Amino acid sequence: MNRLRREGARAIGAGRLSLVRIWLWVLLALSLCLGVSANAQQAEPGSELQVYLMTMGQGDLVWERFGHNALGIRDASTGTDIVYNWGTFSFEQEGFLPRFLRGEMLYWMAPYDAVQTLMAYEQMNRSVTVQELHLTPTQRLEIKRFVEWNQRDENKFYRYDYYLDNCSTRVRDVIDRATGGAVRRVAESQMTTMTFRDHSLRLMDGMFWSRTGIDLGLGHPTDRPITSWEAMFIPMEVQRRLRDITIKDGSGADVPLVSSEKVLFTSSRPPERMEASSQVGVFLLAGLAFAAVSVALGYKLRGRIFSTGLVSLWSLVAGVVGLLLLLLWTVTQHSAAHANQNLFFVNPLWLGVALLAPLAPLARRSRDALLLMVRICVGLTVVGAVVALTPWGQPSGAIAAFAIPVNIGAYLLVLRVVYLAQQKAAPSA
Repeated sequence: MNRLRREGARAIGAGRLSLVRIWLWVLLALSLCLGVSANAQQAEPGSELQVYLMTMGQGDLVWERFGHNALGIRDASTGTDIVYNWGTFSFEQEGFLPRFLRGEMLYWMAPYDAVQTLMAYEQMNRSVTVQELHLTPTQRLEIKRFVEWNQRDENKFYRYDYYLDNCSTRVRDVIDRATGGAVRRVAESQMTTMTFRDHSLRLMDGMFWSRTGIDLGLGHPTDRPITSWEAMFIPMEVQRRLRDITIKDGSGADVPLVSSEKVLFTSSRPPERMEASSQVGVFLLAGLAFAAVSVALGYKLRGRIFSTGLVSLWSLVAGVVGLLLLLLWTVTQHSAAHANQNLFFVNPLWLGVALLAPLAPLARRSRDALLLMVRICVGLTVVGAVVALTPWGQPSGAIAAFAIPVNIGAYLLVLRVVYLAQQKAAPSA
């Protein structure tokens, strides 16, 4: 009996040992399977990459007021961290000035070291933020292949457009292409209350002459409300809009496009203005004051030299500026400057007034031509003022507010010049 018990116990022990061995083999097999799966996932092309958006805040120079951005790629397999920048240009580029005047500027894409880029923007006191993008390995790899193709000499150049094709829209388009159009589908369906002009003026706030020049030079195409997609011509708008975008991950679930956001450097500059301050009142007061003082002095002083000088000076300025606006519309590719209604207030016809004013004392024909020319100019001013009050008017109100009283003042001074010239010619007649 004892022998049977010992043999039975031995058999049970052997069975337990076999069962333990079986479990060990199962656990080993599972661990091997998981290891193979993990290795396969780790080895999936693109899994070694991280893609992020780097956004830089405003700077001191005119073109820096709109901010900047670049697309960054970290590669764990090579240890590199490169940002791809579509905002590269050079004043030394051959034919830069003629291309700039024609609206045919060539910009290009160039890769830069991410750390050196960060240090450069810190020295310029411009804020830097990075947003890591939640993309699949395939999408990351697609972006890497595209930027490597785009940086080649034969592919890197493009014709720059301030609003439709710039360094920011290029970054936007790369992200949109990689996500299968997810960014555009959302952003293009969202209308905003702001226009291209509104965004330009708010970002130039605080730079009087630059803001005035932009307001003067922009035409009617920049005055329609734009979509969120179009607003992404501004790098800071790309940063803000991407926060609201969701995409499908590898499992088909909806996930935020921006997986994390980190501020790398905060500048000491004032925050970005979100709305443009109105300058209509200031410009109107300045125009009224200039016109009133000019007319008062012109009529008080008996000589015609002062009145003639003021008329010629303002007419020359209005005529030259108007000629530039007309050329921007008719002979250049600056589409944002087309159909500019500021030509009602400053136009090349004022050059005729500037030329004829000094000739008024010489002949009656000169005086008659001067009166006709200035009446046409003032008539256009009145038409422009009426159009500005209609739904089709161009909302560059500050320019109109200054030019209307000054143009009327110039007309009164011309009457003074003609009157004095007639008095001088009366005795000889």
